[in-house]
This record gives sequence, C-alpha cells and structure tokens, in this order.
Amino acid sequence: MASTKTENITLDERTLLTRKDVCDLFHIGLSTLDSMPSYQDLKRIKIGRHTFFLRSDVEQFILFHRNGGKK
Repeated sequence: MASTKTENITLDERTLLTRKDVCDLFHIGLSTLDSMPSYQDLKRIKIGRHTFFLRSDVEQFILFHRNGGKK
C-alpha cells in the first residue's frame, strides 16, 4: 500500500539519486550495494522499473552509519 504522507520538496537535478549514483558515492559496485544489510533500511522511490533515492535520505543514512574514531 502506498504511503499517503506528503512532503513539500524542491526538485532539481541533484535531488534524486539512482542506484549507480549511490554506488559511485560509496565507491562500491551494485552487487555490493545490494548485499549490504543496512542498504535495505534506505528509503527508496520506485517509478516503474527504476529506483531512486532522495539525496537527503542518503546523507542521513551516511551520518547514521558512520563510526567515531578512537581518541
């Protein structure tokens, strides 16, 4: 069932990322991305056969999964 939650966002060419864009950002391949358990938590947008991600969701995903360094 589709979500009925709506948000107002401003779209431009940098708002939506493809799976390939996410892989390039993470410096990994598509098969590695698909096999990452935490990748399943990343919210996605399906339009037909295509999958997209909001840049802001990917940025939050990165911040959530980062590890702090040792002091």
